[in-house]
Amino acid sequence: MEGLLSGFFNVLMSPFIMLILIVITLVLSITALISSLITVSKVAKIASRELVVEKAVEEAPEKPVKEPVEEKPAEVIKISGGFESLEDLATLTGLDSIFLFNLSGMPIDSYNMKEEEHVAASLADFISTLEKLGFPAEVVILKNGMKALLLKVKRIGDVEVCALMIGKPEIEVRVEEVKELLQAYVSDLVKGGRE
Repeated sequence: MEGLLSGFFNVLMSPFIMLILIVITLVLSITALISSLITVSKVAKIASRELVVEKAVEEAPEKPVKEPVEEKPAEVIKISGGFESLEDLATLTGLDSIFLFNLSGMPIDSYNMKEEEHVAASLADFISTLEKLGFPAEVVILKNGMKALLLKVKRIGDVEVCALMIGKPEIEVRVEEVKELLQAYVSDLVKGGRE
């Protein structure tokens, strides 16, 4: 048995076998490096396309302003004690959908959003990729006639709460104000103020 082990050890330690093992390791390392570079370049192209679309929309000539139509005054929602739901915040801001999630890809709360688990996982991965590439995690994306706002809302311990908000293009969204309102809402959630 010892002769078999020493013979096997001698074969493994031969310069030819060692050279083959080193070449195989080198080829595998180069292949992994190339595939990761290809993945990063594809993600960077996608992110740069979004930034180009955003810039093109910002530079587009403004449409002529229509005469305002008299409308009933909007219902005022009192903010002093926080919101009862994300629906209240959506009504106040004029947004169609609001979705809260964490960077682990778990949904927290939503209004008018489908496939929450899938969306949360995708958005968490998207934000993580943006940060790894050095892009800001807070971006406004304009596409397909909709306005989407993706931002980090609040850190609670080790958990970073983020939000995706979607509305019509004509809606004016003041990012800092909406962020403050969402922070108050998340604080209420953590305190257990919502029943």
